[in-house]
Amino acid sequence: MGHTPIASNEETIEDTLVQDESDTTETTPRPPVVTIMGHVDHGKTSLLDYIRKSKVASAEAGGITQHIGAYQVTQKGHIITFIDTPGHAAFSKMRLRGANATDIVVLVVAADDGVMPQTIESIKHAKDAEVPIIVAINKIDKEGVAIDKVKQVLSTHDVISEEWGGDVLMVGVSAHTGEGIDELLESITLTAEMSEIKAVVNKPASGVVLEARLDKGRGKVTTILVQSGTLKKGDIVIAGLEYGKIKQIIDDNGKPIKEAGPSTPVEILGLSGVPDSGAEVLVVESERKAREVADFRKTKDRETKLQKQQAEKMDNFFSKMEEGEVSTVNVLLKSDVHGSSQALVEAIEELSTDEIKVKVVSSGVGAINNTDISLASASDAIVFGFNVRTDAVARKTADTEGVRIEYYSIIYNLIDDMKAIMGGVLGPELSENIIGMASVKDVFRSPKFGDIAGCMVDEGIVKRDSPIRVLRESIVIYEGELESLRRFKDDVKEVKSGTECGIGVLNYTDVQPGDQIEVFERIERARKL
Repeated sequence: MGHTPIASNEETIEDTLVQDESDTTETTPRPPVVTIMGHVDHGKTSLLDYIRKSKVASAEAGGITQHIGAYQVTQKGHIITFIDTPGHAAFSKMRLRGANATDIVVLVVAADDGVMPQTIESIKHAKDAEVPIIVAINKIDKEGVAIDKVKQVLSTHDVISEEWGGDVLMVGVSAHTGEGIDELLESITLTAEMSEIKAVVNKPASGVVLEARLDKGRGKVTTILVQSGTLKKGDIVIAGLEYGKIKQIIDDNGKPIKEAGPSTPVEILGLSGVPDSGAEVLVVESERKAREVADFRKTKDRETKLQKQQAEKMDNFFSKMEEGEVSTVNVLLKSDVHGSSQALVEAIEELSTDEIKVKVVSSGVGAINNTDISLASASDAIVFGFNVRTDAVARKTADTEGVRIEYYSIIYNLIDDMKAIMGGVLGPELSENIIGMASVKDVFRSPKFGDIAGCMVDEGIVKRDSPIRVLRESIVIYEGELESLRRFKDDVKEVKSGTECGIGVLNYTDVQPGDQIEVFERIERARKL
């Protein structure tokens, strides 16, 4: 046609990242990556806890896993990598990320509860990813549980036990007593051996982002799973729209390491920003190349967002012409980590109905600041903080502008309230009432009482045995209970504003000067929709 075709710059930039891996490249066996899936509160984290002999479950709000935790354990000389995904419906996106990075799915089903909606959804994710399933029937130590009934319901979803002529290993376990845990681990190693899981070790690493967050002391922290090759300190990596030179690699026990091979979950420091969860991680040869690709991807991302906004404007224009005004609830969302933010945006927007549209005007990671409040005020949005708080300046602006701010640490409380707001039945009062704030001035080590935070009560009242949250730079870093409250050397029940006191936090030893301790009370209210 008289035109000379030219390969687009777009292809060349992206394609240079894909390194040719010849068929002769030597592969070696690698540890299996196992994702633990299942319904909320069926004991996934407790099960993993028992395996790790650590205490993760109690640290999560309400004992519910909200971020992807990744850990390695050793069973009779075999290493197994576990990914613990949240069970709540809103985190299906997170579960899907887990399934995409995994070799084996352990489906946890509580013997007393049986097969639930997220159990079925987890089966679907595993089957879509063509990953073998092992079923762990948990809570078998409870009286009167019917394991066969669970197997029967699972069989209706095409998950059939080996005993019944199918190909799925099913193991009865108790995360409480430890019964059946060894058998479960042996089933995992057996399945892994049969699947012949291998990877190339001697090449630049590639992997996937499991989670990313902003940390006060360390900056941008990205949890990744190395899938092939070896990741080394000093490598230049690109992860989605972000890039950087790796300053530090930290293993699942919090210890710095120099390199990480296939199937190893690690935290890396040194990226330019917070990448999206699920983004591909690749090691590239130079920082110039990484910057080039990141800039190119950001431009492409901006263009896509712009096109989407234009399309939405046109859709809104036509839909309003057709059906008159539709009520819209605008939401501005801030979260502590990227994965929660992504999953929450999807869950909130899915609540839209024919009569009421829910729109997330902005979402991000970190404390709620003045810019957020200004945007919320301009767009008449409700502000939701998930494990984050509002800084002092923004709090004053919110009061002046009349912007409503709601705080949450458990996902389905947020979803329930959102439904109630849509139904127009929820008053502006909180289901949790913050009764006091204290700032930590110093920390004293006491052999008798453990760590005691020397505090000044800034506002309200601090009561003993109240639930509390520890905030660092307005981000919630711990939720627990106020164990001891002292004024000079006396035990006291409560301390008022403007008074100094000593606070002991139950099962927590990382309080630092500059932290804030938020004391609240839970108010039980009937909810309606």
